[in-house]
Amino acid sequence: MVYNGIDTEIYNRNEEASQNRNGLIIVANTDDRKKGVLYLLQALQMLGKDKIKLTIVDDAERHSSYIEDVGPLPSYGFKLVRKLNLDGMVHFTGRLTHEELAQHYYAAQIAVVPSLYEGFGIPAAEAMACGTPVIATTGGALPEVVGDAGILVPPRSADALAAAIKQLLNDKQAQRRMSEAGRKRVIEKFNWEQAARQTLEVYQEVLTTR
Repeated sequence: MVYNGIDTEIYNRNEEASQNRNGLIIVANTDDRKKGVLYLLQALQMLGKDKIKLTIVDDAERHSSYIEDVGPLPSYGFKLVRKLNLDGMVHFTGRLTHEELAQHYYAAQIAVVPSLYEGFGIPAAEAMACGTPVIATTGGALPEVVGDAGILVPPRSADALAAAIKQLLNDKQAQRRMSEAGRKRVIEKFNWEQAARQTLEVYQEVLTTR
């Protein structure tokens, strides 16, 4: 197993930019139902009285389909926000560069990865590299990526997401611990130098046994 690498120079800790962390962030194609945006938005609705802000890094102007004589139809995530009356609590960023995305990670108090399944979970690792505490599901490889550096909840559970978000928002000490542990975990396990070295070792093993 050779893990994906994360660019820890772009996605790094920026103490100055992280001074006023606030709200949640999710990085996902919200048209992909496996990304679990429905359950995160339902959790946000449950926490509505707290007026928690959510940043969705997805192209709000990207449309899921086009019907002739009707025009483009709004994306699934955009329609859900409207349906659940969360317009004032949710912001779509549109497309971002890697550097702009890192700035959004620095600004967020928690990164949420509510996916039903992930083959790896790059947004979780990027957030961890930026020192942003992570709440993720146990879907697919996410537990392997997050380890003990974040909070893991069952997939398809808005209740579990809401409880974890509320718990972590109210625990500054846990936020600091996860911030440090997440960054350390990415540097040790998910850096490109290590991925390159391990890939080379695989080729050398194949050539030796040929």
